Amino acid sequence: MSDQQFAPQYPSSGHPVPPPVKNAEQAFEDRIRLGRDLIVGVVLVLAGTGFIGASAWYSMFRADSFWTTVPLSLLGIGALFFLAQVWYFVLREGLSAKIAAAIGVHLMLFAMPILVFIGVNEQVLSERGVTESCTVTSQEKVYVKSGGERKPKYEHTLECPTGGELTQRTSPHNKFEVGGSVTITYDPEGRAAHRTGEPNGAPLALFGGIAAAAFVVGTAIRAVYLNWRLKKGARRRAAFAAPGY
Repeated sequence: MSDQQFAPQYPSSGHPVPPPVKNAEQAFEDRIRLGRDLIVGVVLVLAGTGFIGASAWYSMFRADSFWTTVPLSLLGIGALFFLAQVWYFVLREGLSAKIAAAIGVHLMLFAMPILVFIGVNEQVLSERGVTESCTVTSQEKVYVKSGGERKPKYEHTLECPTGGELTQRTSPHNKFEVGGSVTITYDPEGRAAHRTGEPNGAPLALFGGIAAAAFVVGTAIRAVYLNWRLKKGARRRAAFAAPGY
């Protein structure tokens, strides 16, 4: 919609016609306060990531299992911070074409808790993981819903010398052949997810560094996006020669 469409119109009476009611997209732009919103974003991102990371650490290093009170409580609090962030920066956009852009802009920040969770899991495998060669005993093609589509995956059953029977899902490109050998690293206490390959060195520091980089880049992208929307709203209001609210 062009700025000319927002220009005040004067009927024969000489009085300006009131501007049209703002849609959800315009209302979101008028609510933006750049400094406040960036601070809110930082608090929500760091708090949510911190609680989810604490949940992963406590469940894998301290608790008897993940499904106990403390790790589930920490995970629930982290999820609330995450949902608050989604609402504040995405859902308040309203049902407009820009909501897809908003999801893309904030996606890097939304991925931070996942990176930290994976980092804790890798730390467990580095500290107490057992790596051994396992034999693929079965292979089954399954279809998994992803992005509204059903994508093929392969479910494998593996028999490990000391780890017993384990399962591993792969993409078609990385599927294992029945009877072949696969290197698996697993947690003998069963509190972390196993994976193929050898454990990584300093995994928590590695994933922590990736999460920190995602935070810096994601926050910068968020600032650019919000500033663009802020200026867009300011130009629209200027077309009516009216103050912000």
